[in-house]
Amino acid sequence: MKKVAWLVVCLVVGSCLLGFTPATAMGGPAPKTPETKSGPAMMEKMMLVDDFESGSLKSPREWWTFDLTKSEIAGNGNYKGGEPLPVGNYSLLLSGPAKSWYAGGCGTYLAKEGADLSKYNTFQIDVYGNGLGSGTIKVELVDDDNKNWQVEQDSSKNYALIYDDKYSYEIKVDWSGWKRVSVPLADFIDDNPLVGDDIWNPQQTGGSGGLLQVQFICIAPSDKGKVNFNIDNIYLLTANQ
Repeated sequence: MKKVAWLVVCLVVGSCLLGFTPATAMGGPAPKTPETKSGPAMMEKMMLVDDFESGSLKSPREWWTFDLTKSEIAGNGNYKGGEPLPVGNYSLLLSGPAKSWYAGGCGTYLAKEGADLSKYNTFQIDVYGNGLGSGTIKVELVDDDNKNWQVEQDSSKNYALIYDDKYSYEIKVDWSGWKRVSVPLADFIDDNPLVGDDIWNPQQTGGSGGLLQVQFICIAPSDKGKVNFNIDNIYLLTANQ
């Protein structure tokens, strides 16, 4: 018994001198990596609006479309060139003829209770262009000024907003292939002055839904021209500016 005890002591001492414990040396579970706060913090710096990888405009996020000849999910296998972006398998094709420059558009509702989007300062989108004459994307953001989480429109006035602010930015698509476009929210302009409070307020305070929705209006390069481009990887994010 004394010899066995002495052998165990020698093993323990020898292991310590070599810099590892018996459990680790004999194939025990590896020590857990210490948890850091960098993971959650990074996730909070961006919010995916949609990457269309579900292959659907109804789930997990529902999109409405209007007036465009084509507003459909498209496989990205045929869309090559441009920047090497992680566009995945699918994107949203927006295409069709225009009347008085306007071709149609699409949009989705963003507001969710407890999800304050005021932390983000940048809008980001990946766009596939078909060269000069692809068209222009007018990005519209609507905030909730009458604090009812709804966007009221006047159908007799071309669906103009009645109570809420609309901020917009135009992206002229004049390139071929994929390109990532990042726009500071500070560069969006008030597109309907004298409606709402004319202040960009995406925060959920005082009963307001904050930033309610994003909408894309497709504008042709000429009065009776056409639009033709794809959009993908739409994000709100916090970027260093």
